[in-house]
Amino acid sequence: MPTIQVNGETIHYVREGQGPTLAMFHSLGTNSYLWTDQIAAVKDRFTCVAFDARGHGMSTNVGGVTNQAVAEDAHAALKEMGLLPAVVMGISMGGLQCARFHDLAPKDVTAIVYADSFAHIGEAGVERVKMIEATLDEKSMADYAADYTAQTLLPGTAARHKDALTAAIAGMRAADYLQMTRSVFTEDVCDHLKRISKPMKIVVGDQDQRTPLAASEYVKALVPQAELEVIPGAAHLANIDNPAGFMAAVGPFLDRFAG
Repeated sequence: MPTIQVNGETIHYVREGQGPTLAMFHSLGTNSYLWTDQIAAVKDRFTCVAFDARGHGMSTNVGGVTNQAVAEDAHAALKEMGLLPAVVMGISMGGLQCARFHDLAPKDVTAIVYADSFAHIGEAGVERVKMIEATLDEKSMADYAADYTAQTLLPGTAARHKDALTAAIAGMRAADYLQMTRSVFTEDVCDHLKRISKPMKIVVGDQDQRTPLAASEYVKALVPQAELEVIPGAAHLANIDNPAGFMAAVGPFLDRFAG
């Protein structure tokens, strides 16, 4: 896996394919592996670049991890690699990072895919942080990861995805996970979203209980030109619960910007 030095960090990433750039932002606790099926599906027409966020996967976390920092790292890396502009695609916390990436450099964004994410969850987010902090005071990351997988993915999701999700979260330092947790669940990108004028596709799993349809509908209200589609047979991580359904929803949108 190649690395790049940006903003005082060593950022690992996957790069595959050819064509216009598709930058991919993963969910909390995961890493670039999350996009394996989607990269395979579009690498014939996109240069896919999936980063490990700071403190995730094999990337360092020297300066502290926030959604803003992840967006800045990705932009700096793509600029250094000569891969701008880009379509940006993020799931869960990755959606928040797409919003910040666009706000950082709107001219470098061609289009946005915003999957299973939100704009702002208010006091519920603060309570979520407190709950996770309390849980990790009592549990190891391995135990927490096993619980997270069981509570997040659907029973019929492929075993390889369940194993990979559990391993990714279990492999994180608790301190890094908690830093990112505090940024994600106290985030407010409402104003960032209001400034988006680019084409945007919002997707959400029909069984997503973590960021349900109402959260995506709120994002859609902030970005009126966006398209919203519900993915059947999928929960919070729709791209691994139902990879085929995810591409059925997202693929035609991406094809508008493909090489």
